Amino acid sequence: MEVEHFSHPVHPLILINQVLEYSGELVICSGCDEPIWGPCYSCTSCYFFLHKTCAELPREIKRHIHFKHPLHLLAKPPSHYILGCICDLCKKTCESFVYHCSVCKFDLHIKCAFQQCFFEVDSQAHQFAHIDHSLISNEEQEFHVEGVMCSGCDEPISGPSYRCTSCNFFLHKKCTELPQEIKRCLHPQHPLHLLAKPPAHHTGKWMCDLCNKTCKSFVYRCSFCNFYLDIKCALPPCLSEVEGQEHQFICLPKSLPLKIVSFTCNACGTDGDDSPFVCTMCQLIVHKTCISFPRSIKLRIHQHPRIIHTYHLQQCNSRNKYCGICRDGVDTNYGVYYCQDCDFVAHVNCGIQYRLSNTESDGDGRSITMNDEFKESSFDIVREIKHGDERIIAEIKHFSHQHNLILIDEFNNDPKCDGCMLPIFTPFYSCTECNFFLDKACIGLPRKKYWQYDRHPLILILNTWEEDPFQCAICEQYCHGFSYNCDRCHSFLDVRCFKSTKDSIEHGGHEHPLYLAVESENRHCSGCGVSGESQTFRCVVCDFNLDFKCATLPDKARHRYDEHPLFLTYIDPNDYQYVCQICEKERDPKLWFYRCEECDFDAHRECVLGKNPFIKLGGSYTVDIHPHPLALVEKTDDYTACHTCGEPCDDLALECTHYKCNFIIHYKREKRAML
Repeated sequence: MEVEHFSHPVHPLILINQVLEYSGELVICSGCDEPIWGPCYSCTSCYFFLHKTCAELPREIKRHIHFKHPLHLLAKPPSHYILGCICDLCKKTCESFVYHCSVCKFDLHIKCAFQQCFFEVDSQAHQFAHIDHSLISNEEQEFHVEGVMCSGCDEPISGPSYRCTSCNFFLHKKCTELPQEIKRCLHPQHPLHLLAKPPAHHTGKWMCDLCNKTCKSFVYRCSFCNFYLDIKCALPPCLSEVEGQEHQFICLPKSLPLKIVSFTCNACGTDGDDSPFVCTMCQLIVHKTCISFPRSIKLRIHQHPRIIHTYHLQQCNSRNKYCGICRDGVDTNYGVYYCQDCDFVAHVNCGIQYRLSNTESDGDGRSITMNDEFKESSFDIVREIKHGDERIIAEIKHFSHQHNLILIDEFNNDPKCDGCMLPIFTPFYSCTECNFFLDKACIGLPRKKYWQYDRHPLILILNTWEEDPFQCAICEQYCHGFSYNCDRCHSFLDVRCFKSTKDSIEHGGHEHPLYLAVESENRHCSGCGVSGESQTFRCVVCDFNLDFKCATLPDKARHRYDEHPLFLTYIDPNDYQYVCQICEKERDPKLWFYRCEECDFDAHRECVLGKNPFIKLGGSYTVDIHPHPLALVEKTDDYTACHTCGEPCDDLALECTHYKCNFIIHYKREKRAML
């Protein structure tokens, strides 16, 4: 490859991907004056070489060390320097490439401009400690100057640090990463803010209110109470999560007045009236029983492997203020169990109650976590196509179907996905030989997963329309399509409910997060108005509840009465009529419905989806009491009497497919098992 470079305008440069020697000697780069090893650019007409990295340096850079103006790359130092060009950072002579500011006569050679050890502090939050100049990083393990002290903690500089090149100011890297605000049990009323020097109105010495020593460097302060902690007292090892550093608890002597005074335990947030235990390093006050509780636990009802105990939830950047188990509020001034992966919070006592014991595991000895899943894919890729930089899977072989499935972006009718039984929208995968469809979400479902409410692995299976529908263990609806099946417990979970079994969800039908109730409760569902003894999602802020049937309703649906997609609607925009335009009956304006905005078309959810929206009607069933095959049907108007019990069939029924036969029976899974 041939390029034109500003540093050598007379001839083009050729890229050479090998180590070079010239007259038996190593080639020297004309940009950095270092030997060349590996790829470089070379001039075939004269002795000029550049490392590939030097040839690709940016012509202009900006650095905090010289923030007033940009620095421009020059092939040679400016000619007006009489005593030579000196790098303003390392104070060495620049003889080749140099970054130069013509306004300030400021220079950096390329090593100082780009070496990792000279990168500057990125966080402006810590520049408050030394606002006059920028701080430069020194990543060496030891600073080779004796007596250099950190201006933050007043300890000798050792390990990674930052320094000011203009004055005698140094900071440990860990001191630049101190939190700007903390809360401590010693001063629970207000947060403490990090200060680099005393306020302007402060007179006298800066004294730490815990150790009563003079603060010579950084300090945490409460501006309301003039309460001070030096950083050693504010961040003792037991609160800094240093490996091997545990709290040093002692029981307060009986002679102290605190012996008979009630206290609130910093570990669990509950009151106590017995002798408290105090950490000698950080002054935490805890129950005796809380000293030995586990630092991390596994929960039966949480999807992630472990949640950890923290004394200071506000420092975890958590926005959650409610316990994920009992749904009551948590006091962030006291200890809780916290999940860093999903912002799950639990009271300590709630976590202990629902934790998974060390002896509980599945039959294979695995610990039980919903987040564990086998990486076995549900499909094999048959063909891919390239669209720009994106690779699109155009054809697959899925475990659930005997033929290959092709990715398409159009359809003639209104098909349903054979996996989740929801209306399908483009693009999706289709079988060209039979009416089998899968949307892209169902394609990616793993074959095996774990679920927090079952200690056994769940296997993804397909219940086709030729087979009996299964009853979902969560929403109790009869379904065809994909389900996660536990062979040992003989339970089935439809994939819609399985995706929703999280501790909390965000739903378009409500402005607040909704939390899954740990126990089944008899609550009034705000979506359909039905009350029942089942698991629900509920809002801890207001009286809003949602059962699984409503939580898993499809956002879009289709019906033959309207050519456009119908969207699930939570608030009725009309104030003049509440009539379903399918059944022509009144509907409750407080309950959810489907609507086409373009046609001003509103309809009951049941009228759009049907009474059994996740069942594929038809099929061929046989029973001992009838010689002909039966088809699964949904009776809506002509309620023929059941041949078994004599009652009208007003829901799912098995009807004879023979044109001269009017045999029909109720579809009841329990009864069919006995036929």
